[in-house]
Amino acid sequence: MKNIKTTPEFMNLAEDEIVKALDEFENQFDTEDDVDPNVESDNPIVNEVARLIGEYTARFDEILEQTGKDQELPEEIFTYEPEIIIERVAYEIFMDAVHDSMQEADDE
Repeated sequence: MKNIKTTPEFMNLAEDEIVKALDEFENQFDTEDDVDPNVESDNPIVNEVARLIGEYTARFDEILEQTGKDQELPEEIFTYEPEIIIERVAYEIFMDAVHDSMQEADDE
């Protein structure tokens, strides 16, 4: 996860700028469940968050492949804290999805 980085133009964004961009994107949909991940935003901040989430997801899938699905996940996944704000926001969204997915799997 440590090798996933934002591009330089997004490194100094404030969290409120990022959250505002994400909220504006989500507000075009009726509900959170209606958010279409295939709809590309005109906002480069939203697109960068989506790119980072995609990178985190791909790396997570690689880790699962390497460790095997029945093995414990490396602690790094749960303790990693990106230093750059946009990376942190994207990682939190990614981890929320991981936790939701794990909870759904436990419920089955």
